[in-house]
Amino acid sequence: MVPGVTRQSIRALILASAAALVVTLLPSGLGTADKAGANELGQPSLAVTTLPLQQGSLPSQLSAKKQLKLPKIQSWADRVLEPVMDQPNGLFEVQVVSAFHIKKVFRKRLGSAAAESALRISWRESRLLPNVVNDKNTNGTNDWGLFQLNDGGTLQYAGGTPDESALRPRWNVKAAARLISDVGWGPWGGMVTS
Repeated sequence: MVPGVTRQSIRALILASAAALVVTLLPSGLGTADKAGANELGQPSLAVTTLPLQQGSLPSQLSAKKQLKLPKIQSWADRVLEPVMDQPNGLFEVQVVSAFHIKKVFRKRLGSAAAESALRISWRESRLLPNVVNDKNTNGTNDWGLFQLNDGGTLQYAGGTPDESALRPRWNVKAAARLISDVGWGPWGGMVTS
């Protein structure tokens, strides 16, 4: 072991690299409901940058009690995403942690149906990767994190700033839930039921 390098930092680096690889392999349908730069099918084009994973993105950053819930969360996420799942080996750990935050926040604030819709939306927006930023919008704005909160308005409305703090998965999920409570599902094109 190299001095100053922990197993946890190596694991975080491996997971961040895996997340970056997933982003490069994502289909072109990934993106926001904003149709700027859409492909011929009307789906937004893939244009993302990955930044370092923030606190709360990895299983090792959760309490032991929360870590014990991750297998159930993975089963829930697999069931909800089954119709659209395009990762042959299932979800990565970082994606399961993102699903954990989504289920916990949305079920508590808006109910089970909202949690499932939020999971589907986050899958469409970021593939449940909390560290992605769409920095290729034609209007010069950027979209941040799990729910791709736009720094042209929705990010600030939710109390965020256009920096890496917007990539903290729990914060991003809470901000999206707050937006939905206040203005509805419109920023994401409506509630996704299947």
